[in-house]
Amino acid sequence: MSTSTVPNFPNVPNTVMPRPHDIGGQASTASTAERAPQAPVRLAHGLLAIRNADGSVTLQPTQPLTLQAEELEALVNDLAGLRASMDPPYPLDCPPLCALEPCYSPRHWVACDPLTGKILIFLRHHLFGWLGIVQTPEASLEMLKSVAVEMKNLEWSEDDPKRALH
Repeated sequence: MSTSTVPNFPNVPNTVMPRPHDIGGQASTASTAERAPQAPVRLAHGLLAIRNADGSVTLQPTQPLTLQAEELEALVNDLAGLRASMDPPYPLDCPPLCALEPCYSPRHWVACDPLTGKILIFLRHHLFGWLGIVQTPEASLEMLKSVAVEMKNLEWSEDDPKRALH
């Protein structure tokens, strides 16, 4: 993956942060409630990210950007890491299906990592490219059970036209 932890966005446990490009920053000891202005972080292709006192982020291009697909992908990854560090955090609950951009029948890849004993799941999203998930075998089994329940619901709805799909 092309991102790494950056000390400019403190107090964000277990998140992937945008990688710094030429501009460094010192780790802040300020709590999330009392944010002090922080040094800008240079994202991919010279875009500066400045964390504001109110928790928002100002993005400032240092020059006009003309990007190829690979360069835009690097910038999207940096922006995703930046979003992961912001408040409010991503909601734990899934939003309504109408609010999502679904990916129908994505390519996928699944493997077991023998070094960690974890299950690796990669899905190719049509907007965001390959998305990776690493989870325990138990969590993978729970996911499989959830899919099986929805498959059963689908079977029931095909048998009985009055049953709605979930």
